[in-house]
Order: sequence, then C-alpha cells, then structure tokens
Amino acid sequence: MSRELTYHEARSRALFRELDANPEVFVLGGSVSLPFNPDDGLAERYGDRIIWPPISEFATAGIGVGAAMAGLRPLVAVSTASFIFYGWAPVVAEAPNIRYLTGGRTHAPVVFHVMAGSRRGGGAQHEHTPQAMLQNVPGLRVLAPGTPADVDAAFHAALTGADPTVIVDHVLLAPCEGPVGPTPARLALSLIRDGYDALIVSYSLMLQRGLAAAATLEREGIDVAVLDVPCLHPLPVDEVLDVAARHGRVVFVDESRGPGSPASYMMARALEDGLGCRAALVCTAEAPAPFAPHLLDQVVPTEERIAQAVRGLVRADGG
Repeated sequence: MSRELTYHEARSRALFRELDANPEVFVLGGSVSLPFNPDDGLAERYGDRIIWPPISEFATAGIGVGAAMAGLRPLVAVSTASFIFYGWAPVVAEAPNIRYLTGGRTHAPVVFHVMAGSRRGGGAQHEHTPQAMLQNVPGLRVLAPGTPADVDAAFHAALTGADPTVIVDHVLLAPCEGPVGPTPARLALSLIRDGYDALIVSYSLMLQRGLAAAATLEREGIDVAVLDVPCLHPLPVDEVLDVAARHGRVVFVDESRGPGSPASYMMARALEDGLGCRAALVCTAEAPAPFAPHLLDQVVPTEERIAQAVRGLVRADGG
C-alpha cells in the first residue's frame, strides 16, 4: 500500500533503503540530510559510511569517481548546486567518459546530489540551475524529481544503475506531500493530472507550481493536464511530444534560463516536428538571481506566470 510522505521523508527513506540493501553504498559529505532539512538519524545509524571531507569539491568529486571505478557506490553530496562548478572536471569530463575510453571494460557509476534552483535568499552565487549544462554531457544521467515518488525512484535508479548520475534536487520541495509505494517505481514520464484544454510540461519544483497553476485555472473553467518529466538526460523527448500532440496547447516550464534549457529543447522539437500545437515557454529570466524575494518572483517562473501562459494559449484559440 502507498503511504503519504513528504518529499524529505521519501528521500530519507530511499537513502536508508539503499544503504541497507548494499554495503558498498556510502555518502561522501552529509548535506543530503543537513543543513537544508531536519535531522533524520542518518548520521547516527550510518556513521561509518558517511565521510565528512574537507571543503574541496574537486577532491570529493574525484574521490567519488575513483571509488565508483573501484566497485563502490558513492553518493557525493555536493550541497548547493553552484558548488559543483568547483568539481566540474570529474563530473563532466571523467565519470561520463570512462566507459567509452576503456572500451566498456570499466565504468564509474558515481552519484552526485545537488540542491539547485531558487531557494530564496541564496542570491546570484547560490541559486544556479546547472541541469541545462549537464544535459549536454554524453554518458551522464541527469534526474530532476518533482514528487515524493519521483525522489524515491530517483535514488534507487541512481544507486543501482550503471551510469554516472546527477540528482538535481530542490530544497523548496521538502514539505511537498504525495503517495509513495512500498517499493521504488521505475522513474518515468508521468501524466500526473489529465485535462483537455492545455498541457503543462515540467519537472522538479516547477512541476509543483504547474500543478498549483492548473488548480487555479480549473476554478476559471480551464482544464489543464500536467506532465512530469523527471529524467532530463537522456530526455524522453519523443514520448513528451506524443503527449503534447494529443493536447494541442502546451506550456513548457523550466527554472533554467531559456537558452539551452530542457524546456526550450522540447519546445523546439515540438515546433520542428510540426505537431500542429500551440506552444509557450516559461523560464527564468536572463538575469542573476536577486536576494529580495519580491524581485526573485519577477525572475523565476511563478504559479501566476504559468497560469497566464496557459490563458494566453487558450484565448488565442478563442477559448
């Protein structure tokens, strides 16, 4: 039977489960639990499998790659997403290429966990969305869960799969609630709300804002579907376009900046493939993230901006 869990509870349960299931799993850094979320007992239970290294992202990323090559299953807790830039070379130039450079004789299934996006108050240095860059790295899997069930499945897929993986997490998802099954489901594209007037396509925190916008629009008589895309690389773009073609009006929402974002690529493909649907793009503005919350709301996609994009498509067709 499924249980209602918060996103944080589901993530913690998933990590406990993977640590229990495989003694080769260990955590390099402790920020999966702290400092962003309440203590869940992880450090007390698995103290011998949580390594608190000195602050050097290049070193910890490199250690993670080497440990994975040696047969261990490291989860490198990078914390704030912008810190991954200091360890960029092992993440994008080493881990994804080892299988190809060795002719398949070895691989490095290391998992990097980052807290990305606008957490409010982080400012320009700490509110990055690196998924747009990471999705351009061949051989690197990029997951961006948006529901408790997604994060449960993402941790299982990452820590049991054969590919180096980045889990792009969002701190503001922690209190979000949803059903989670007793065993992890396959992380996959999911139409989590159906509707016939338009479709919202998104992931991570923007998925939740899309759901909130759909609820607002429903009270206005506009019926909106919401599609969850939790895997950004490889991006299941053909599957997304199949769903988009059935709905006719599509709003692609992304907390990344527009150029090169997952959403902009999906929208470009939709237009290129001639699906015959109207499309709109709602992304973060081309500006550094401001500290002030009222200014941040003018930069990142909000529930109202998403709802307004849907209204625009519906009204353009005389709806």
